[in-house]
Amino acid sequence: MSIIATPAARPEPTRPHAKARRVGWVIMTLFAVAVGGYAVALVASGFRLVPVEIAANRFPTPLGLRVHIVASGLALLIGPWQFARELRLRAPRVHRWSGRLYLVACAVGGLSGGALALFTTSSPVAGAGFLGLALGWLLTGFLGYRAVRAGDITRHRRWMTRSFALTYAAVMLRIYLPVSMVLGLELDRVYPAVAWLCWVPNLVVAQLLIDRAAARPSPEVPAQH
Repeated sequence: MSIIATPAARPEPTRPHAKARRVGWVIMTLFAVAVGGYAVALVASGFRLVPVEIAANRFPTPLGLRVHIVASGLALLIGPWQFARELRLRAPRVHRWSGRLYLVACAVGGLSGGALALFTTSSPVAGAGFLGLALGWLLTGFLGYRAVRAGDITRHRRWMTRSFALTYAAVMLRIYLPVSMVLGLELDRVYPAVAWLCWVPNLVVAQLLIDRAAARPSPEVPAQH
């Protein structure tokens, strides 16, 4: 009698859960690609389409904002695909190299975003919010990289989940601001709050997803990094 477990004995996610996860990924990806595509449009226009209220900030040089737009857009376009299970299993090399490019984009975007936050003309509260976002973006990316270098794939995925939650702040910012205008709220009043709301709730949701994933066994064999 064989005592080797057959593949059918491995735990599989329930079908409703797998479907909900797939739908959530598709929605997340559509929004990320839309905002990432917007960044591409800004670059293609020679940055002439940058909103006036953003360009009006007293940045020492326009180069910092342009670098931030390019890096953040790239991170948004790459990030969702790092969570595609089929890509990790069938094309681990693509996953690794795109992950490295994502981390570089996050590092550049975080450094340039932190520098820009110091010169925002909105308010010190808004500046502190965006500076906190930039520092968190740098920290989560660094810890995710350190974990994968140590061979701790589980911890790597957890930190990269938090990292992309912060990357997704660019999407939430562009949801909150139009909604605020529709509600008739003054931009000067709502912007400091949005500077925090665009990323703090994201981290809370990311942690809930991490805790939920930790509570169920996964049949996936970790890709080698």
